[in-house]
Amino acid sequence: MNRFIWLGLIVLLVAGIWTAGWFYAAAAARTAIASLAEGDGETAPTLSCEVLEVTGFPFRFDLSCVGATIVDGDLSATIAGLKGSVLVYNPSHAVVSAQAPVTLADAFTGSESRVDFTGAEASIRLQSPDLWTGLQGKGWRIARASLIADGLNWTDTLTGENLIASAIHLEAHLLDMPERHEPEKGLSALAAYARLDQVQAPAFDVAGGEVSLEAELSGLPDDLRALDAPAPLRRWRDAGGQLRIVSLKGEAGEDFVNSTGTLALDSAARLEGQLQLTSKGLVERTGTLVPEDWKGLVLGAPAADGSYSQTLNLRGGFIFAGLMPVAQLEPLF
Repeated sequence: MNRFIWLGLIVLLVAGIWTAGWFYAAAAARTAIASLAEGDGETAPTLSCEVLEVTGFPFRFDLSCVGATIVDGDLSATIAGLKGSVLVYNPSHAVVSAQAPVTLADAFTGSESRVDFTGAEASIRLQSPDLWTGLQGKGWRIARASLIADGLNWTDTLTGENLIASAIHLEAHLLDMPERHEPEKGLSALAAYARLDQVQAPAFDVAGGEVSLEAELSGLPDDLRALDAPAPLRRWRDAGGQLRIVSLKGEAGEDFVNSTGTLALDSAARLEGQLQLTSKGLVERTGTLVPEDWKGLVLGAPAADGSYSQTLNLRGGFIFAGLMPVAQLEPLF
C-alpha cells in the first residue's frame, strides 16, 4: 500500500481518537457541573445554570453557564453569566469571566443587593511536583490566581437603589511561595496582593479612596484535593497556619488607616494574635458604628497631628485594647 495512504490512515485515526476523547471529556465536564445543582445548599454549596454549554472543539474547552445561581445556606447569588476556558494542551491554566449583574440575598438577615461591573475576569494556574504526579491528578497546588474587575458598583436594593460602595478598578492576586513549601508535611503558603482604586463609600463619606492589602497565608495543603476534606479550618489550625497582614492600607484625601499583624486559631478555634492599627479620620467616619465612649479605647488616643494608634491583642476568646477587653470572640468551628 502506498505510504501516503498509510499516512492518511494514521492521520484519520489520530483525528478520530482526538475527537472521541474531546467529546468524552466535554460530556464528563458537563455532567460534573450539572451534578453541582443536586446538593441541598446546606452541607455544600450548589450551582445551577439556566443554560449550560461546553464548546471549543478541537483545542479548547469553553464552559458557559448562563443564568447561574449559587446557594450556600441562607446566602444566594445569581450571576448573569459565567464562562471558563481551558486549553486542551495546557489544562493547568484556566480563565474564567463573569457577566453582570450579580444579585445577592441573605435569607437570614433579609438583605438584598446587586453588584454591577463593566468587566470581570479571573485566571488560575496550577503546578505539580512533576509531570507524572500531575497526570495522576495528584499534588496540584496554586501557582498563581488573579482577579481583575472594572467599573464596580455595589448597590443595596432592599428599599430602592442605595449605593453601598463603588470602585473603578479591582485587582487581586494569590502567588505561591516556593521557599515556604514543605513537601514532607504536605504544606504550602500563598502571598496575597489586592488593591481597589477610586473607592466611593457614601455611608462613610469616602470619595476617591485607595485600598491595598499585602498578606501571607501559611499552613495550607499543597494538594488541592485536600480542600474537599472535612473541617478545613481545623486542619489549618492543626498545621500551625497563620494569616500575616504585612500591610493593609486605606487612604481618602488626608485621612488614612494602616494595619499590620498576625492572626491564627487557638485550641478552642478562636482567633488569636495581634493587630497594630494607626489611623487619621477613622474616628470621625465610624459614626454610630462605635459608641463614643469606646472610640478612644478601640482606636487609641489622638496624637498632636490628629492621628490615632492602638494595639489590639486577641487571646483567650477576647479582644483586648491594652488591658481592657472590648469584645468577645466566638469559635469559628
